[in-house]
Amino acid sequence: MLALCAAVTFSGVAFAYRLDPTAAVIRKLEMTGELAKSSERELGEEVQQAHRIALVGGAAKGIFVMPLVLLLVSVALKVAAWLAGKKLVFAEAFTVAAVAFLPIALFHVIYGVVALKQGVVTASMAQDLLPSSLSVLVGPEAAKLGRVLRQVDFFNVWAVVLLGLGFAQGTKLKPSRGLALCLLLYVMLSAVLVGLPGLAPPPGQGAPPS
Repeated sequence: MLALCAAVTFSGVAFAYRLDPTAAVIRKLEMTGELAKSSERELGEEVQQAHRIALVGGAAKGIFVMPLVLLLVSVALKVAAWLAGKKLVFAEAFTVAAVAFLPIALFHVIYGVVALKQGVVTASMAQDLLPSSLSVLVGPEAAKLGRVLRQVDFFNVWAVVLLGLGFAQGTKLKPSRGLALCLLLYVMLSAVLVGLPGLAPPPGQGAPPS
């Protein structure tokens, strides 16, 4: 868990450190009608404030969000075991979730390194800074298909496989049944994220299965 939290914190802070929020700040001020009334100094202060918020938010994802995600996944495993008529101690469920998320930790370490290699990044680059899903096979014009293919992510699928094998080990199920159950849960979650794209976290800022 500590490795996961440290990796997510690293990637979030690294991306925020290289982030140039100027375009997003200008767009926000234009929408509120404040841009015409803002001086250059006030605009600079808004950009600096947005940058500080991004740094704090990037760190918060690793420190607060990821432990909560692990907790929710552990509870989901407990519920799944109960529905399957099997016993799974919560400590074992949490251990399975923590181990299964190691590929996600690896993703965030690589993502953070890639972010630091950039001279500057923008919010629109978050999705494609480290392409690891099948969405790279389609262009931006196929937005709907891209959302579907984005769920077929190498690191996410790797984590789901580990989750299924760990779940099967903890509940004494056959590995194939554990894999099938966790893959089914991931497909259901992916369907929700595709149907409600606003809920989907950008890759590199978590794309973790949950």
